[in-house]
Amino acid sequence: MLRDDLGIRGRLIVRKYDLAGVLVQEVAAHNDITLTGRHLVSRLFSKDNANVAKVTNMAVGKSDKVFDQADAALGGEIFRTPITSIETSEVLDPGSGRKRVMLRMYGELPEDKANDVLREAGLVTDDNVLYNRVTFPAITKTQQFKLTLVWEITF
Repeated sequence: MLRDDLGIRGRLIVRKYDLAGVLVQEVAAHNDITLTGRHLVSRLFSKDNANVAKVTNMAVGKSDKVFDQADAALGGEIFRTPITSIETSEVLDPGSGRKRVMLRMYGELPEDKANDVLREAGLVTDDNVLYNRVTFPAITKTQQFKLTLVWEITF
């Protein structure tokens, strides 16, 4: 019997650059989708999908608490940055050999923003719904560094 599933997977890549633009640290981690995020996706299929909020921001925080699918916010949010660009491409799933669609979203944390020890991030809609959450090894953000956030979601 043939079957297919959506198999949504997400991964955040955090790139830390010094003032000269040199990459000094890169961290990648896979995210978990919150229950509110799953409801958000399900609303795309409802007949009342005209009012589905758009994912517009990336939030960062300092909590490393264990993921709970009932999370409605980051554990210690300190800053949000708008998604600056989105790329869409087709990629080959190595497990199934099928084509998937990948969204790659970008956000920036300039030198003067979110200066703290960062351990978590999430995608947030324009009406404040937390779609997903990820924790990662601590990144110390200071005014000596800029962060580029690259979020990849594969459908």
